[in-house]
Amino acid sequence: MSRKCDQGGLRVRFGATLLLAAVALGGSAAAAPALEDVARGVTIDSSRVSVSGISSGGFMAHQFHVVHSEHIMGAGIVAGGPYYCAHGKILDAVTRCSQFVMLDCLALKLDPKLCGRTDLAPKNRKQVERAARASFDEARKQETAGKISPLAKLQDAKIYLFSGAYDEIVPHGVMDALFHFYADPDKAAVRQGNIDYNGTFPARHTMVRDSFAKPAGSVVGNCALPPTPSPPSDSNAYIDDCQAVATMHEARNHCRCPPAATPGAGSGATCPPADKLAVCKDLKDVDLAGAIIERIYGPQTLQGGRQPVDESELQAFDQRQVFGLFSNIPYNALQNASMAREGYVFIPASCKQEGRQCALHVAFHGCRQGGMTDYRSGHTGNLFAKYAGYNEWAKANGIVVLYPQIQARSASVPLNPRGCWDWWGQNYTHTGYHTRDGKQIKAVAQMINILAGGQELLRIPPE
Repeated sequence: MSRKCDQGGLRVRFGATLLLAAVALGGSAAAAPALEDVARGVTIDSSRVSVSGISSGGFMAHQFHVVHSEHIMGAGIVAGGPYYCAHGKILDAVTRCSQFVMLDCLALKLDPKLCGRTDLAPKNRKQVERAARASFDEARKQETAGKISPLAKLQDAKIYLFSGAYDEIVPHGVMDALFHFYADPDKAAVRQGNIDYNGTFPARHTMVRDSFAKPAGSVVGNCALPPTPSPPSDSNAYIDDCQAVATMHEARNHCRCPPAATPGAGSGATCPPADKLAVCKDLKDVDLAGAIIERIYGPQTLQGGRQPVDESELQAFDQRQVFGLFSNIPYNALQNASMAREGYVFIPASCKQEGRQCALHVAFHGCRQGGMTDYRSGHTGNLFAKYAGYNEWAKANGIVVLYPQIQARSASVPLNPRGCWDWWGQNYTHTGYHTRDGKQIKAVAQMINILAGGQELLRIPPE
């Protein structure tokens, strides 16, 4: 297709025909290698497989955990929500489980009171408990039908939950319902001490990383930021440098508060009233990827700290070959599930040493973070796989990180303009999306099985 147009329209059309034929067959000359080839020489400890995710990836990570809990030892959920939160309906997904409709309404400068009517998320303890109960009842129903793992397998899981204090997209009540799903004795009953829930950290809807310039020895360490889009656009990677966010809050509130956050402190300005001091007080350093890994695998696992990572260490693989296992027409199956052409996997060099067993962590990106990088369309592409913070910890501690990818699709079925994982079903992958039958769940399960040496670790139903 690089030939000049003056060489003849027939030749161009013939080349296009060959290209379409190659795509239809599920492969092309420029395709990334198969996951089996990328992971050759790697041995995964099947007892140390875990998941995490942010936003739609947070919903998906929890959903995947519930479906395959007998082989998933832990989960980290950032700005996600409970199983079957959307009840299989798009409208519930954007009103009860997130605030997309309200935010879009306000962006159009419509009546705030009218917009507020679309905010149907849980707002008090009774509503939170009702949402958690409905979620677990659906899980129990699918357990009875044999569509998910036994729910008792969740009890020993290690869980890390995070809801930023300034998250405008996924309400705290939704995350609270997720906490009750895991923690309540009449639900998943995860063992006491196995859950961390951070719901007060002053962050936006973002994957928090870096430090707040604490003294040497007490910080996570500085990390590279995702590159600024060029030309600038409304693209948002949903990955934040903590120091930058702290500076933003200080500027917004016209003060620089000391740790005690006393009124009147700062650079000649007056701090906010006592009930607003949280936006300006000294912030604790946090790195969500590290916090999630530590919660799941234990503090002793991270004694190796973190190591610098080169982007070349993140390897692409052909997701079409994985997804093609479930259909006679791989490309059509790919379209139906909105899976991107390529997925990514980070494999530390130490994990290819003979006799070394490594843990496996699956990290689900959020909306607008997957597929191919393309700022022109307002999507940030695979920046999550590069900059979310997992790879530095993984390299130092012998953890393989799998980054399955979703591609935004706005001009074909399914309509998925933000490139989100399917946690609502309707007009996406439809019924069964939250069970072993879910197309995306099956694809990721197969990726895990491939990395586990081809064994059928996670059960995958036939078509």
